[in-house]
Amino acid sequence: MHIKCKTDRGKIREVNEDYVLTLKSNKYCLLIAADGMGGHNGGEVASRVASIAVRNYVFENFNLYSDKEELLRDAIIKANQETYKKSFDDEKLKGMGTTLTCCLMLENWYYIGHVGDSRAYIINNNGIHKITQDHSFVQQLIDNGSITESEAVNHPNRNVITRSIGTEEYVVIDTKIGSLGDSDIIVLCTDGLTGYVSSNEILDIISLRHEDAVEDLIKLANERGGSDNISVIIARKEGEYEQPVR
Repeated sequence: MHIKCKTDRGKIREVNEDYVLTLKSNKYCLLIAADGMGGHNGGEVASRVASIAVRNYVFENFNLYSDKEELLRDAIIKANQETYKKSFDDEKLKGMGTTLTCCLMLENWYYIGHVGDSRAYIINNNGIHKITQDHSFVQQLIDNGSITESEAVNHPNRNVITRSIGTEEYVVIDTKIGSLGDSDIIVLCTDGLTGYVSSNEILDIISLRHEDAVEDLIKLANERGGSDNISVIIARKEGEYEQPVR
């Protein structure tokens, strides 16, 4: 498995509240992207606590679960519990939370666990496909037909999320399982990227510039405004990558 990841503060924010983490073993690969929120340093703490909790749970319990989807779900539940508990440790952390998008890759399968509006994509010979569904106010408007996806890009409430880790004692988690081909690529990213770079642009940059794609995607988001923290993880199964069909 070939993995590249990077997180960037962006051009406007004083603090990077994103957190990215990867874990690779001879059995699996775990990818985590989190986008924190909260006053003072709360967002930075929330994204870190949640990501590390997922990593530790998967690492410690991988062999105990035959159902890896259940493993990932329980890991995110644990992350929510730890982040929620941490929010009471300090008045400055009250109300903190984070998005959390995780991907467990093993053999010929991927498992996604998702809360919030950070995204996961898969790139294969048929192009790029969004695996996750944003838990956001504008996504609800899109789903009920009130606005179009193009209108959502500049909507004043485009950054309002409807689910997060750590803000409530219990959390609703989306999970998904999919097959993984030898040349498939998984991309995880926060909305600091997707707010400025379209899915087709992500496809083009990754297809043309494998080794530099993470840096080039972040650079493009910054060139277009960089108003938020920007994080990208790209994981590719070893093997020759064929040009996707557009």
